[in-house]
Amino acid sequence: MKKTILMGILFFFIITSTLCYRVFAAEKSTDEMIDLWLILYLQDYHTNYPVANISVSASIILDISAQPVRVNPSAQTNEMGEIRVFIGSFARESLPTSARLVQLSLSNNYLLIKVNDVFLEEIKYDAEYSENSVRYTNLRINLNRKDYEAYALIKAYMWICKGKLVAISDFDPISGRKPNLLVKPAVKVESMGANKSVYESYYFVPLKYSILITQQVEQNVKPIYSPLRAVIDENASFINWAYYAAKEYLSNTILTLNQEIDWLNSVGLSLSLETKESEAIKKLLERSLDLYSKREYEAALSGIKNAMKLLSSLENWILNMRVVAFLTTVGVSYFAYGLSSLLSNFIFEEQKNRAFRLISKISSFFLLMIGLSIINPSLKIGYATLLERILRATIKVMTMPLLLMGTAILSILTYFSIMVISIKRVPITDLAINLGIRSLKRRTFRTLLTLITIALVASSSIVFLNISVTRETRVKSSWSGTKISGILINLKNVKAEISEYDIKWIETQEWCESIAWVKEVSISEYYGDPNLGDYMISRVGILRIGSQNNVVNIILVDPSFFDKYYNISRYVRGAEAWREFRDGGKVVILPTTYDVGVGEQITLGVDETIVLSMNRGAFSLGVRSIGLFRVIGKFDPSELLDFKKIDGSPLFQDPSRVVLIPVNSVEDESIVTSEIIIIPKSNYDPFDIARELTYMLGVPVTVNKNGLASLIVWSIEVSAIGFIPLMVPMAIAGLMIYTSMLSVYEERKREISTLAILGLDPDNTFKVFIAEALLLGLIGTFIGFFGSYLLIPIISSLVSLFGRKTTLQISYNWSIFAILNALFIGVVMVFLGGYIPAMKVRKLSQMGRLKTRDLTGELIYGANDTFIFNLPLRETIQNSELLFNYVKENLARAEAFIDRRSVKGEIRGDGSFEVSYMVRGPSYDVLIPCKLMGEREGDVVKLSIEFPRAYRDYSNMVRILRDLETKMIGYPSWRDMQLKMRIVREAPKRQKSLDEVIDEIREVMRQIEDTGKKLKILEAQRGRLSEEIYEEFRRKYLNLLEEKIKVFRSMAIGLEPYSNQIQEEIKKINVEIERVTIAYNLGEISEEEYVKICSPLQNRLTALRSRLEELNEILEFLKKPSGIGFI
Repeated sequence: MKKTILMGILFFFIITSTLCYRVFAAEKSTDEMIDLWLILYLQDYHTNYPVANISVSASIILDISAQPVRVNPSAQTNEMGEIRVFIGSFARESLPTSARLVQLSLSNNYLLIKVNDVFLEEIKYDAEYSENSVRYTNLRINLNRKDYEAYALIKAYMWICKGKLVAISDFDPISGRKPNLLVKPAVKVESMGANKSVYESYYFVPLKYSILITQQVEQNVKPIYSPLRAVIDENASFINWAYYAAKEYLSNTILTLNQEIDWLNSVGLSLSLETKESEAIKKLLERSLDLYSKREYEAALSGIKNAMKLLSSLENWILNMRVVAFLTTVGVSYFAYGLSSLLSNFIFEEQKNRAFRLISKISSFFLLMIGLSIINPSLKIGYATLLERILRATIKVMTMPLLLMGTAILSILTYFSIMVISIKRVPITDLAINLGIRSLKRRTFRTLLTLITIALVASSSIVFLNISVTRETRVKSSWSGTKISGILINLKNVKAEISEYDIKWIETQEWCESIAWVKEVSISEYYGDPNLGDYMISRVGILRIGSQNNVVNIILVDPSFFDKYYNISRYVRGAEAWREFRDGGKVVILPTTYDVGVGEQITLGVDETIVLSMNRGAFSLGVRSIGLFRVIGKFDPSELLDFKKIDGSPLFQDPSRVVLIPVNSVEDESIVTSEIIIIPKSNYDPFDIARELTYMLGVPVTVNKNGLASLIVWSIEVSAIGFIPLMVPMAIAGLMIYTSMLSVYEERKREISTLAILGLDPDNTFKVFIAEALLLGLIGTFIGFFGSYLLIPIISSLVSLFGRKTTLQISYNWSIFAILNALFIGVVMVFLGGYIPAMKVRKLSQMGRLKTRDLTGELIYGANDTFIFNLPLRETIQNSELLFNYVKENLARAEAFIDRRSVKGEIRGDGSFEVSYMVRGPSYDVLIPCKLMGEREGDVVKLSIEFPRAYRDYSNMVRILRDLETKMIGYPSWRDMQLKMRIVREAPKRQKSLDEVIDEIREVMRQIEDTGKKLKILEAQRGRLSEEIYEEFRRKYLNLLEEKIKVFRSMAIGLEPYSNQIQEEIKKINVEIERVTIAYNLGEISEEEYVKICSPLQNRLTALRSRLEELNEILEFLKKPSGIGFI
């Protein structure tokens, strides 16, 4: 028992001592300080050997301190490639949990490749290179901490690599702009003078390491160019990123275009011209890529832009072909529905067979569409376009299920669209169609004969009339040329730019035997300037002899070429003149018209003048010298008059003013290439070369072959072949319809007259006749259109029996042009043929007489419960006083039905007037207040009569209006008797400005107001004056007032267009200000840009409003009563 107790006590002491030791040890470890070290290991990426003796500086951010831990810039790696930095002593609990490398600098031209497990191309950072060192910032690379018993380490294993300075073509090869390129792990060199070209930049890249070049784009935006990886060795010094990017982009673009062309070819369209155009564009792009590979960026970029324009044009052309195919599909579907509907109506005419009619119409329509979709390429393209829109997917092959799906969808859409349109039809339409069908079925033989004629004409027009739109190089004009076969490119009036690289490219072609170019002074160039606006610089060449300036035509020519093909050296006077001319330099050959000796020095220059647009004037910039030249020879101008270019035009327009200098002797902005002359090798056709150059250079080209010169242009041409031979069948079809409908008219004339007496509307009879004619035309057109599908194979088979080939497959596509052609011939011609007989029906009234005029239908509702009756009378504003006087005289004489004492009126300043009067009834039982108004309508005054609406049903109102109309229409002859013509010869006057006109108008206004005041003063003193004196002065001032008002009216009316123009300009400026304000509110532009854009607009708006107020004041004065009236 004692033994057990002792063992328990011993066990208790052992456990207690163990627990006490652990508590003491924990307290001791908590209070113990541990050293924290930063260790950087640098090793070569390729060999994994340590890199010693390089200077390193770094910054590490710990989570326990805002101050970074810095590695001394003078620190160097030891033989183990290691740098140790003591960070400090920390309690174990307060050790930093995370560390981040944010900044690093390496010397001796080393680049950082990798830190621990992080490659630099995987992260974002900033870097710069200077003085053989690279400095990285914003690295944000996490470093791991490893704890030991007595210390803790933060380790950074860094792999580095030697670098080299290389050039990279870092611009967008398509647009020419500088994109945001990321070259990792390289460093872009931004130091001054580092870039040797605007298209290239220097980068410090690692040697023998795969660098990644990517295009930086915004989030969720797909980059245009794929990433490029490149490895640089000791011998490499350039990376042509622009070449690889352009090659990839253009390859994908051409591939997409070729796939589209191949797909259209696979469904049955013939795109041979488009295929050739695609190959030509491909050659042009290959030429530009070759220039990129040679680092000739400007020429390559110019060629790329030209090729992209052509490529975009071809893509739009192919897209338009798809659109035309879709429209053709829609047109064919409506044609098929029309044929099915009309045939079903012919077969099942009775109302009880409506179900059978509907079933036959839908089934025949669907079956017809399926059959057409199999043989018509346009329908396949249309179905593919429709299904791509619906399914949101690209269709590469049109299988039978897809054809059936497309047919079903389009048939349903066509059927329901027709149903929607038929909702709005009037009831007479169904009656006209039913009566027309019954009439056609009653005359079976005549109907069949007419339908066969129309169907044959319609199908023949589709088969033999080929309406097409083509884009290709063609001969625009031809004329007599010379014996020299060659090509001439005239650039004087062409906007396209031909660079020296284009000329070099032409020179390197295998078909080019020789090439020369001629340079001249650019006569005119157009520019735009914020201060000057649009303006033109006009230039002329100047020959300065002493103090005298002579206008000359300075021409820079190729001496060897001109001597070889024109033998000009024979006509130049001067010892060894042409040899010195061939050697080049500052030498010149002058005509003998100028008194300058051989060996003397002369000055050539350019006289420049700036001509402002909108006739705002011009000012001279003076004569600018282009160099001092020595005269080495002279020529007689008369001996060069017969010299011709290869196209037969004169070599020099005015030889007496021509000054010849070598082509490369002057470099000046005013000297441009005016002509390029190409002599091809004898085994090449100049026409083929000219067509190729026309398309690739985008300029018209003149070609001369066998004495015939032709101008080759690239254009889009609409052609209609075979239209004239079809005019006779078209006329026969129209006459046949005319005869058929005329016979119907004669047969039913008595019936129609009887129905007219019973109340039949002639307009409805006209619709029935036109419906019958259109039924014939539509059915014949539908049969002819769909019959052409059978007619072409039949004709082709018959022609092949005789051993000949047919070209009818050219128009085998039945495009939208064929549909329009069929509609014109089968419907329009038929309508014209049936229109005259239908008009005969319309002329029948209820009693078989012509309709009489009813003035009630000419009355117009006016304001204040009135009616307005317009009189057939118009007069110019200048003669409004004459019209006003004529109205006075006529109303004063019409005492039979007008109360003379009630006539009152006054003319306004703008020429309009208003006369009120009372009209008496025939028995004097009623007085009707009326107004005769002369209202302005543009530059004329029109007459109208206004009377209360309550008198519309007055039995004699129509007679009163006719009597007033009869009295007013005699005005033209009365006016001719009043006017006298006087011919006055005056010298031309300077056109006045708007401000001058306004000032003159204001002066006239002041005179009118003064005259009005004098008349008021005269009226106030009337009681103290005798009647004779009063009338004398009153007539005097009234005549003066009338004269001034005429002058004022003629001047003020001309201001109305300016007022409208200013109002339109104010609206445009308000819209522009609103657009800029919205852009500023949405943050699209800055406040500085907003103020910069809006300030000029506000100033302009203020000036325009001020001017508009002035004009409105004048125009309001124009509308006031003139004070000249009568009572």
